Amino acid sequence: MRLHIKHNTNYTYETPVQNSIQYLRLTPRNTPQQRILEWTLTTPGETSQMTDGFGNLVTVMTLDEPVSDITLTAEGVVDLTGTPLTRDDTPFPPQVFLRHTPLTETSPAIRAFASRYSPHKRSLLKLMKDLRDHVRFNPGATTVTHTAAEAFELQAGVCQDHTHIFIACCRHIGVPVRYVSGYIHSQGDEHLATHAWAEAWLGRSWHTFDVVNTLSVAESHIKLATGLDYRDAAPVRGVRSGGGTEHLDTRAWVTQPGDNQ
Repeated sequence: MRLHIKHNTNYTYETPVQNSIQYLRLTPRNTPQQRILEWTLTTPGETSQMTDGFGNLVTVMTLDEPVSDITLTAEGVVDLTGTPLTRDDTPFPPQVFLRHTPLTETSPAIRAFASRYSPHKRSLLKLMKDLRDHVRFNPGATTVTHTAAEAFELQAGVCQDHTHIFIACCRHIGVPVRYVSGYIHSQGDEHLATHAWAEAWLGRSWHTFDVVNTLSVAESHIKLATGLDYRDAAPVRGVRSGGGTEHLDTRAWVTQPGDNQ
């Protein structure tokens, strides 16, 4: 399936930002599951390219002049091959993904919930479904700083929260699991776009677990980055001097020929 992606991110500031350095994980890489046919990333300032420790493509953007807003545009065409995840593609053993982070630490409630399941795919599929039933999808209920434990207690959140809770549960029962950021295509007027899901290491391969959509096949997913949690795979993350209060507006569209746009 061939998909067209356009992703606009705009930051506006209360006062001018004096200088800024941002790490942009907004460029997908070629994998057996996706072929990048076209991709452009438009940014202000100076940029350089690097690959981080997880193998993600990273654009480092530096601004050294005062600005009141920053606009980033990622756009391209990706061909999804339908090939299943079959091998390890990380620069280190999957067991690294057993390590908890501040965002994925368990709580007594999460440990009690996770202990009902076993480290096998059928059981993890049930975990995914039960978790989706327990934590309702509710945009605005959480922010990017909320932890798995906090979202689980709220019983509400977005794809990031569902993924963090699933990761916390898997690591508690001994399953290596990683956070994935990217895009997803769905039929509908808004063409749901920026997304997060998990990949768990079972046997000798990674397996997809999209909790929000209760999907175990990433047939409509474009992968941007992977990591231990959101902070490792965030599309935009960095530091700035000045600016005061920040306002973020981000919108993405994922379409294919024949979609109503």
